Amino acid sequence: MTSPRSANPKECHQPVVAIVGHIDHGKTTLLDYIRKSAVAAKETGGITQRVSAYEVTHTGAEGERHITFIDTPGHEAFQKMRARAGAAADIAILIVAADDGVKPQTLEAHKAILEAGIPFIVAFTKIDKDTASLDRAKESVMKNGIYLEGLGGDISFVGVSGKTGAGVSELLDLIGLTADLHSITCDATKEVEGIVIESARDPKAGISATVIVRSGTITIGGFAVIGSAMAPLRTLEDFTGAKVTEISCGKPARITGFDSEPKVGSILSIVKTKKEAEKLTDEVRQPTQAKPRGSAIEGGGKRTLVRLALKADTAGSLEALEHELAKISEEGIELHIVSGTVGPISDNDIRPFIGFSPAIVLGFNVKADASAKDLAERQRITIETRAIIYELGDWLKEEIKKFKPEMEEGAISGTAQIIKHFSSSGAKHVVGGKVLTGIIHLKDQVLIHRRGIEVGVGKVVNLQTQRADVDEITEGMEFGAQIESKADIVAGDTVSALFKKT
Repeated sequence: MTSPRSANPKECHQPVVAIVGHIDHGKTTLLDYIRKSAVAAKETGGITQRVSAYEVTHTGAEGERHITFIDTPGHEAFQKMRARAGAAADIAILIVAADDGVKPQTLEAHKAILEAGIPFIVAFTKIDKDTASLDRAKESVMKNGIYLEGLGGDISFVGVSGKTGAGVSELLDLIGLTADLHSITCDATKEVEGIVIESARDPKAGISATVIVRSGTITIGGFAVIGSAMAPLRTLEDFTGAKVTEISCGKPARITGFDSEPKVGSILSIVKTKKEAEKLTDEVRQPTQAKPRGSAIEGGGKRTLVRLALKADTAGSLEALEHELAKISEEGIELHIVSGTVGPISDNDIRPFIGFSPAIVLGFNVKADASAKDLAERQRITIETRAIIYELGDWLKEEIKKFKPEMEEGAISGTAQIIKHFSSSGAKHVVGGKVLTGIIHLKDQVLIHRRGIEVGVGKVVNLQTQRADVDEITEGMEFGAQIESKADIVAGDTVSALFKKT
């Protein structure tokens, strides 16, 4: 049963809706159909690379209703951005493809919704496909603790197609019903408060922030304050990029002219004078010392330090890039992120690396200036730019393999602990163990240690795992081996394989 909308003219009934879910489950295609634009067709690699906010108007049984949509990226690296979008929203649409069911990113998105504490609707997409099965998709979400209406739960759902438009009107009706049932309103006359969902740096427009207005009405005049950043409110843009004089609650707004980059997820407030703005920013500002960020491979041995500078088009994209690179691990390589900034790649990003090798500047959704390219080429500093985040990560994984230090003959290539001694026949010992570090090969020479003291040397003459003969074993693997050695081998001993050039 629907709840009547309040007649209070101060109250805004424009719900803010976050669309969340797994990559390739049709979020942007659906939103593209709703707003009748060509955004989906323009996206690189089928992934929405930025959080964007759009307004649509839906005419249903109760008349005209305005809805704000936040389109959030689906790739794993954008998890933080999805969580922020949920915090800025009143309602979430959890997208599940009818031909694919629940995926890990679906569950991540569901977790973000629960943490945000907002109501949500499940939209089963791609129902136009021959391989789609609503029954299987429903079963998939139910198995993962998302209990649907009419099937023992209270979560509303609808089947939709972003291609044919089937079910879209019903989805928009459900959004309106959910907004009414949960009394989602805001007061346009209250003090302004907004949440930053994106910040960006443009060579012409300067530093900007996209915010969702949560209460009050932003008007031209005064100053916008977001954390330690401030901007005079000389211009105000709506979601289409048109300049307007005011934007009320429930709507997205773009403010330009900030003196520093506003942090995504921060709260926007409006004050009348520059003095008030400076006072607020001074309270937030703390003297900080820049710290290099990075991920390193644990463990001893010779390692190569690879210095990185990260560049991205927005603050959210930069964070996502850092998250993606944090997953990269390569033995013998230490990744050190020296800097991470928003904007195109310039000489200033190259100069700190002069005299250091290897050094790489990674750009996500940005271009390098001609002078930066020239300087990098002369100094043998690599610049790599991509428009798809996981392609940049994959490229770096392969690139850093070039810098792996060569092992010297006689260096330790792997260690293992002997768990059990099975038998001995002359100088041949049958043992079982587990690899602690590195890699051990068939025919490797090994050192045998007992309580930290070397007690003998040997050679691996047979190597098995799961009763199958193998040529090598790696860290974490359990194995059986026949080791030829004049020394005894007992449980608790450690064997260390010696690297030999072939």
